[in-house]
Amino acid sequence: MQFIAASLNVVLVSADAAQVALVQAAHEASYPVSHFFTVQQCLAATESLASAIFILDLRQQDEALLHLSQQLQQRKTSLGVICISREDDLSTKLRALRLGVDHVLTSPWEPDELSALVDNLEQRALARMTNADDKFVESNGLQLDTRFRVIRGHLSEQALSRSEFLLLMAFVQSNQQQLEIWEIYEVLKKNEDQLPKQALEAQIYRLRKKIRDCGAGKQVLKANRLQGYQLCCPVKID
Repeated sequence: MQFIAASLNVVLVSADAAQVALVQAAHEASYPVSHFFTVQQCLAATESLASAIFILDLRQQDEALLHLSQQLQQRKTSLGVICISREDDLSTKLRALRLGVDHVLTSPWEPDELSALVDNLEQRALARMTNADDKFVESNGLQLDTRFRVIRGHLSEQALSRSEFLLLMAFVQSNQQQLEIWEIYEVLKKNEDQLPKQALEAQIYRLRKKIRDCGAGKQVLKANRLQGYQLCCPVKID
């Protein structure tokens, strides 16, 4: 399972100091809050964020921010967009909702109200990610859990030794999921004197069996003409 909270950022675009204070009061204890005065500042500074929920104050520069909301929805790292509108500005509120904004807060609003909306978006994103992971496993894919050093499939999960974990990581991250013999020795930080070919083959055999036991099928780690091995099933790193 993937955990969003550790990397979640709340991003506010507003020129109103009072709104900034309210947003920070709602989230300062839970998530870092980044504040930008303009659309340009926001776009330039948030490109590399791992995951973010955006709060756009539509009471000023509403056209630019409505356009920004469309751009943000195209980002895979955007978990949602919340807009703030004036109480009497129904047309802007409706436009925002039609453009796909997740929620519209009407000013004045309370910090607890915003906090609940952010929590809702976070939980929705987590549910989407969990569902995608489940579908991946059901289609005979495997998940490599880097926290617990475990490989999971639709039949079972298998604990990996340190060397098995390093090998599988290297296969998944390599070009076409294949490694030559010398690359395997480099991954394990050993040479042929320390780990004879027969012992290396035994290690590959044990890793192959664990992958098969997870339900990946028979052809999971095939030998390439005595030059190396290739991983022949999809593995997703978590």
